[in-house]
Amino acid sequence: MKKKIIVILGATASGKSGIAIELAKKFNGFLISADSRQVYQSMDIGTNKDSLICIDGKYFIDGVSEFLVNEVTPEKLFTLDDWLVRTRAVLQSSTDKSGNQPINQSTNKLINQSTNQLINKSTNHPIIVGGTGLYISALVDNFDLRGGLDLALRAEIEKVMAEKGADEVLKMIKAIDPDIENKIDIKNPRRVMRAAEICLTTKKPLDWQKGESEFDFLLIGVERDRKELYEKINARVDQMIAGGLIEEVEKLMTAGYSCELPSMTGIGYRQICDYLNGKTSIEQAIELIKRDTRRYAKRQMTWFRRDKRIHWIKTANEAEVLVKEFLA
Repeated sequence: MKKKIIVILGATASGKSGIAIELAKKFNGFLISADSRQVYQSMDIGTNKDSLICIDGKYFIDGVSEFLVNEVTPEKLFTLDDWLVRTRAVLQSSTDKSGNQPINQSTNKLINQSTNQLINKSTNHPIIVGGTGLYISALVDNFDLRGGLDLALRAEIEKVMAEKGADEVLKMIKAIDPDIENKIDIKNPRRVMRAAEICLTTKKPLDWQKGESEFDFLLIGVERDRKELYEKINARVDQMIAGGLIEEVEKLMTAGYSCELPSMTGIGYRQICDYLNGKTSIEQAIELIKRDTRRYAKRQMTWFRRDKRIHWIKTANEAEVLVKEFLA
């Protein structure tokens, strides 16, 4: 029998993380983040990372262990290939050895328990949670990434990007795939780089050869009314600013992380970088973060709506019913 994997997906601010945590508690599960930004260390507020507790290098959120967060420092390039390799390694393990004890920040008793007690309690229901549609599709459909990374081609594309900018690389892609803007976040240099590599290698529109997966997936999408979602996004951005997003970006810049790094070009970081570099006012930066996040959420839903295997729900109870049937 194939190992059963639960996937909780949806647009940013849809509430998918909360539902995933509830399911992990009820079904003795652990989480794997499918978020291309939360893999970076020291980038917490702008990525809306959960409040994690770290014990012996293992991360926990409300007592549930979570993988594929805080994987690399901000100057490192982290690709789809990297995420797939690390995620498959976790999934291929028979159980999650990190434990699932009910830890929380207000209780020191459980945090101070023996690490062995944490490790001894095994869990066996992986739950993928996130909104990076390309990551999820690549895993579920077992994408063939066409030979992985071509270092020579990447160097050539990096040269074009450095000398002429991302728009020139996009022109190269559009000559092969005119619909590329509906497939990737064209403001994300990493996405543009990877798309260029694939299109220029295959001479075909961005696509992958799909194969049969060794896993059995249940895809659950968290659905929100667009007006409600946009209101939540706007409120979340205000909370990020109040919670110290500007200070977080300042600290990263002071530590030597350039605003040109792929990790620093994500929504929230690039706008605050522009503000700190005197290119915009703080009011303009905040409005741009809200606008770009809303646009990103729209692209996420466009991507997910194409997949008819996704079961759309609005509450954790609806998700629980689906998971019970799936695991029975």
